[in-house]
Amino acid sequence: MKIFINGKELSATLENEKNAYEILKPVEEWCNSNSFLINRIIIDEKELSPEINNEYETIPIESVKKIEIEALSHSEYYLSSIISIIEYIEKVSKTDSATLTENDIEALKDGIFWILDSIPRAIFLCNMNLEPHGIIHILKMLEVKLERLNTITNNEKADEDYLDKVKEFFSEDLKPFINDKVLPAMELVLEDAKINTMIIFANDINENNALYKIGTLPKFQPFIIEILDEVVEKLQTGKDKDAFIYAEKFSRIVGLSFSILSKVAEICKIDYSNIKIENISLIDAINDFNSMMNNLLEAFSNEDYISIADLLEYEIKEKIENIMDYIPILEEYIERLNV
Repeated sequence: MKIFINGKELSATLENEKNAYEILKPVEEWCNSNSFLINRIIIDEKELSPEINNEYETIPIESVKKIEIEALSHSEYYLSSIISIIEYIEKVSKTDSATLTENDIEALKDGIFWILDSIPRAIFLCNMNLEPHGIIHILKMLEVKLERLNTITNNEKADEDYLDKVKEFFSEDLKPFINDKVLPAMELVLEDAKINTMIIFANDINENNALYKIGTLPKFQPFIIEILDEVVEKLQTGKDKDAFIYAEKFSRIVGLSFSILSKVAEICKIDYSNIKIENISLIDAINDFNSMMNNLLEAFSNEDYISIADLLEYEIKEKIENIMDYIPILEEYIERLNV
């Protein structure tokens, strides 16, 4: 039997374990002691509950070929909650009112209630507040719309036009509000949550989690590139003020990424000149990136917005991708140190 945590195979040896519970319970305890949460468990391609309960006692070890575990830091877990909320809101926003059934409407009411309950909790858990992006007002408005939906369904079910009235309310009121107000605000919340996740993630790096932290760093690459692209797009469309806002975000998250690299090097006593791809060391790649960032700062000081956009799109993006290419090699290097 093979056991994987976040795609990495464990080198553990089975002793007297008889069932999946006896395998997974110690993993859960280790995760809890290192501020991780188990998010997914897949046994032989079948996804089961992430809660290690009595169900796992019924799974004998001899019948299992592979166990895959996804463990997240607390900040990643809270971020995944916001992403799940947005995915549900997007699903609602794409719903065709003509297809709504009575069951769909009841599910929609439950879903809106879940949104109203989950958004504040997820935002607070991500160490943010409800004031930015008009979230408090949006939640109040959404609550009013849920009350209106409840009124229609509670008072007019005897009306043969009841379903048509609900569909009309959904298509002409609720759905536009979700598309025009809720989703744009939540996308901004998600950006802030990702930055906060990186801030939390970059802290509390130690010998026990250094390998996990460095291995997780590439997960943030799409977000870094996304913010970089926002800077370029804003500059190219003449939205200089917005471009500066995103440039500040870009600078911040890049700094956090490099702080993770720096802390891991210090904790694991790694000389990045020894981590190489085709004879080019990681320290050389980092210095090359820093040199390009100095060119970017000079372009900003000269208000040379064309050069800024070109540097970001054609130079710095590639440098970031190059540095991330070193992460698997760095992981292997740390694993050898831990043997």
